[in-house]
Amino acid sequence: MRVGLRGQLGVFTALFAGGMWMSKVAQPLYFEQLNALVAFGIGYAVMAVAGGFSFAWGAFADRFGGLNSVRLGTLIYGVGIAGRLFTDVVLVVIFSAVAGAGASLVLVAIRPWVRSTASAEEIPKIVGARNLGNQTGVLLGTVGAASIFALTATQTAGAQSALLIAPALVAFAFIWVVVSPKPSTRSLAIPGPAKPEPDIDRRQYTALALKLAAIGLLSGFYVSLVAPYLPLILTNGGAAAAQAALTMALLSVAQIAASWFLARSSTGSRPFALFAVSEVLTGVITLSAALALGLGAAWISVIFIVRAVFVALAIASEETIQYAVIPAKATGFIFGISQSAFLVGDTLGGALGAPLWLSAGPEGLLLTAGIITLLNAALLPLLLRNMRIEPIVAAA
Repeated sequence: MRVGLRGQLGVFTALFAGGMWMSKVAQPLYFEQLNALVAFGIGYAVMAVAGGFSFAWGAFADRFGGLNSVRLGTLIYGVGIAGRLFTDVVLVVIFSAVAGAGASLVLVAIRPWVRSTASAEEIPKIVGARNLGNQTGVLLGTVGAASIFALTATQTAGAQSALLIAPALVAFAFIWVVVSPKPSTRSLAIPGPAKPEPDIDRRQYTALALKLAAIGLLSGFYVSLVAPYLPLILTNGGAAAAQAALTMALLSVAQIAASWFLARSSTGSRPFALFAVSEVLTGVITLSAALALGLGAAWISVIFIVRAVFVALAIASEETIQYAVIPAKATGFIFGISQSAFLVGDTLGGALGAPLWLSAGPEGLLLTAGIITLLNAALLPLLLRNMRIEPIVAAA
């Protein structure tokens, strides 16, 4: 039985994200036990720098092919995280650079792979399937790591075991994407001779890249004001550590449910409307969370679980819009620029989040994030609504 692109991408993303998150959970614990946190910090920075070259990995994917680049990036990333068992600084730097390059190549190459295979009508469901696979992988990686820790005698042994299993999951993702047959493209055929894409002015490329970079920068900034601090926000609001962990798991479940809905529904006819509504509600709920911190842990948890649903809808609709406005010839490159800008915003938000927390508390952090989210809800439609919509057809 042939597996469609939705199934192929969903399974691949679940395995890839599962390995990524299991490794992300285990590595700091492993390095802490071996008194190598300085090396861990250096490696984290190196990986971020390698990921910052997403625009270059995207340009490579445009030339090498989306699917081929996904396969290559998966192999490189598996090698990179397998090296996380080493704590020597030189080896940490080498394997971190490898892992950062591999992960970034995979994340940007998925776009040209989808763009060269799927029809315009299929893309919203495929985006939903990818987000569903990603959230499933997050749950698989985090719960799997916790289970391994519980079954091993010591924390060091548990972290080491998780660091061994994580690249195995990535290896399964590589095998899956190599052996899976090419998905059928029932709606891609265009009668008559193939029509070459029209030449596009470089100024249009530059204008679109700058617009997506601005959106990516803003998105990365407000995301990093909430996500890294969410466990602290929950415990500050009265939740115990176990309750905070349970809430984090329920956030993933909520996003899985939203992504499942998108993967099965035709929601791509009005992506701008879906994005605007979802992003506005995300911003409003974030502001409400700032005002509800005194209501108790249960209410705060419910607020963030509901927020997670709209975050998932906003992410998926934003990606659908990007597919529609980015020229097929430069899919990887421009998506890469957007991803690089997101990582810059993520770095800035992470750096400013701690001082903001110390000066204004969780309320100030959430109020700032909510306002920036509402600004992004207006910015994306303002910048992209009048862009030329590209027909999404298979590459020759």
